Amino acid sequence: MDPLTILAAAQAAYAGIQAGIAAGKEIQGMAADLSELWGSVAKLTHMTAEKPSTNLFSNKTAEQIAIERYTAKAEAVSLAEKAKNMFIGQFGLAAWDQVQREVINIRKEIERQKYEEERLAEARLEDIKEAGIVTAIVLFVLSIMLGIGIILLRS
Repeated sequence: MDPLTILAAAQAAYAGIQAGIAAGKEIQGMAADLSELWGSVAKLTHMTAEKPSTNLFSNKTAEQIAIERYTAKAEAVSLAEKAKNMFIGQFGLAAWDQVQREVINIRKEIERQKYEEERLAEARLEDIKEAGIVTAIVLFVLSIMLGIGIILLRS
């Protein structure tokens, strides 16, 4: 993903947080928006740490890509800080800590689901491989038996 797309997601999450606070939304209802905002900041932070690379079809220089990444990260960090201050101002520091715990739990659940899906996919692939091997062995044995049967019938 490019930095501007990630920044747009961060801006949308920030707008959701602003609207939620203005509407008196429950704290738990804003955990997803906060998670999205902090996830975007994390992605942009990770991107800025990576070496800028250009592809064959890009007309941007490595410097332009690096600047784009940095400015997107800086804006996302600023949005995250504003969201934190707005949230604490409305609900208090204890509520902020509660939401942070909820965000962590959501991230853990997402990671657990990804791990479980990968594990199931690997298990299915292993089952398919085993079924293929068994089928090949059965066909081989049947072909040998057929060959022996034909030889015995001719003699």
